[in-house]
Amino acid sequence: VLREFDSFKRVTSWEEWLDVTKATFPEYFPNWVVSNLLGLLLLAIAFYIPAFSRKSWGLLMILASVVNAYMMATDPTCYIEFGVLAVPPMQRFIYSRYYARPELIVLPIAICQFLIGVELLFDERSPRLRKIALGSLIIFFIGLIFLGIGSAFPSSLLYALTMAKCWPKL
Repeated sequence: VLREFDSFKRVTSWEEWLDVTKATFPEYFPNWVVSNLLGLLLLAIAFYIPAFSRKSWGLLMILASVVNAYMMATDPTCYIEFGVLAVPPMQRFIYSRYYARPELIVLPIAICQFLIGVELLFDERSPRLRKIALGSLIIFFIGLIFLGIGSAFPSSLLYALTMAKCWPKL
């Protein structure tokens, strides 16, 4: 059963989206700060110790997969709450197919997060698999940009840059 939230209302223009984002930012500010500081920290570490940064991301991806799977099992509508913060084209997607069955998208993402996390954390012998994992995360993090401050923008850009910095050298 889906819960109803005020945030399920769509915005109709970019100006309205900007107003909603500004109004809701204080509520998301603590998470935004933590996400962006973590992004800066792991990016800085990637410049000096890329293997440590990569393994940290492996652990974070495994943790994210567990959290996403748990949230889908207990409260699938929690992901819909962020829809109002997404840019209008992404809102249309979230409030259409995604609204009806969020688990059809979030659970495959959780599985991919887990597999990528295992690859980044444990595989030391396959630069090819590591490139696939890192490339997948770069694409994923760039896709998160469209969720706006609901994904702590611009932290996802920092995360994508960190993945690029962890790219294995040939």
